[in-house]
Amino acid sequence: MFDAQYFRNSLAGHAEAAGAEAQVEIHLTSGQGHRVRSIPEVTDHYVVVEAYQRRPEMTGARSHWIGAANLPTAPNEVHRALIAYESIAQIVITPSENKSASRIGFSH
Repeated sequence: MFDAQYFRNSLAGHAEAAGAEAQVEIHLTSGQGHRVRSIPEVTDHYVVVEAYQRRPEMTGARSHWIGAANLPTAPNEVHRALIAYESIAQIVITPSENKSASRIGFSH
């Protein structure tokens, strides 16, 4: 189970180890997920996350882990979610994409 200690002491290190533009997602037992920008507050019972909005117009937007709260954002780019630890099913950290690697398809 995730707890305050994980969010205070471990998450930032795990995200940073995955690269400068790693993505951090918190998946809840309800099936909902949040792509996390930063963690502005950690309490003994819940964590407050700044999560990127999931809207169609933001599909191609960069939504990676920032780590430090209170950095400027575009209007309506993020929202805050208060998440009880017992509702967290998993945390997925996706390493930053290697920009120099070739890709299949028509992308440049």
